[in-house]
Amino acid sequence: MFVDLPEGQLFYEVIDRTAPWQAEPETIIFMHGVGGRHDMWMGWLPALVDKYRIILIGTRGCGNSAEITNYAEWTLDGLSNDILAVADHAGVDRFHVVGESAGGTTVLNLVSRGLDRVMTATTLSTAHRGGQIERVRKWRADVEAKGVAWWSGEMMKHRFVAGAMSDAKATWFRQRQDESVAEALLRKGDVLLATDLSDQLAGIKCPLLMLLPDRSPFVTPDIGVEILGLVPQAELSIIPNSKHGIFYSHDEFASGLLAEFLGRQK
Repeated sequence: MFVDLPEGQLFYEVIDRTAPWQAEPETIIFMHGVGGRHDMWMGWLPALVDKYRIILIGTRGCGNSAEITNYAEWTLDGLSNDILAVADHAGVDRFHVVGESAGGTTVLNLVSRGLDRVMTATTLSTAHRGGQIERVRKWRADVEAKGVAWWSGEMMKHRFVAGAMSDAKATWFRQRQDESVAEALLRKGDVLLATDLSDQLAGIKCPLLMLLPDRSPFVTPDIGVEILGLVPQAELSIIPNSKHGIFYSHDEFASGLLAEFLGRQK
């Protein structure tokens, strides 16, 4: 499905396999990060799809949303508003929201507004201050000089430890990441680098679950500890022997943590 934004059409997919007698199932909206695709969340479905309605957003410049190209006008507030636009278009009033990496920073920005519509928030491999992520500063020069495929190959090293998943699963991810639009991923990197949510995080009123890898070259566990001290209702789990791409390499484990977290809120 598509929702019309002033900048163009934003794609999202709705997956509702809840039992027909389950009245008004709760909804979880997922937002991927740089170089991702909406269908990279598919490994999360087994733990969640019987109880929750799932909405997967294809973020600006990615996949079926690739036609949104006025990159200079992209802002973190605009990316956060995309989540609300999708919820409105799908007829969802209140929802849970999950974001990874830059998608997680977008989620933090959204929930720092203290909206009653957001029931819980979950972030993976997420920072609240872009200046902490030094490697992103090199992206533009590297992509412009060497291309997206080279960048994608380097990102595979940063995302996954050896043996984190099957070769087939890793190959599928790499193929999808290779299709990234250069300026879209670079613009999201620029938006991230300009972000500092330190003064806003106290405004997060909903429960927050943070999942972090123990050896990401972008987001280190101490960042999660810092957020933990700023958000009133926050939890932090560190996933051992993992790099930045835990939303994909550790989807079964992470989705189980989310299911348990959501169950406790009830």
